[in-house]
Amino acid sequence: MSQTTIDQLNVLLADLTARVDCIRGIVISSADGLKIADRFRDHSYDTPIAHAISASIVGLANKSVHNLELPPSDRIVIYTGDGIVAVFNLGNASLLALLDPDANVGLVMIELQHAAEKVKKVMRL
Repeated sequence: MSQTTIDQLNVLLADLTARVDCIRGIVISSADGLKIADRFRDHSYDTPIAHAISASIVGLANKSVHNLELPPSDRIVIYTGDGIVAVFNLGNASLLALLDPDANVGLVMIELQHAAEKVKKVMRL
C-alpha cells in the first residue's frame, strides 16, 4: 500500500526528530497557517498557534525584505533566551522548528535544510 503525502511527511518529521535531539517541535504549515504535519517532544505547545506563527513569520519576513528591495527570504532564525525558532519558506508552505537554546544552530540548519528540500519534493512544491 502506498503512503499518502501526509504519511510521508509524518515519517520525515519522526525521522528528523529522532536523529536531532535539540528539536523540541517541528511543523509543516500551509501558506495560510493551516496544519499539514507536526511533531512535538511534548504536548505543552499549542500546535495550531505554531502553524499560524510559521506562516506569519514567512509572510512578515517576505514583506520586510520586499520593502528593502531584496528577494524573498528562504529561512529566518530567531534567538530567544529560552529557545531558537528556525523557519523555512517553502513557497506555498513553511517549516518551523523550535530548538533548545543550546542547539548547535549550524549543524541543525544543515539538517533542517535537507528536511525542507525533502518536504518540497514530497509536496511537489
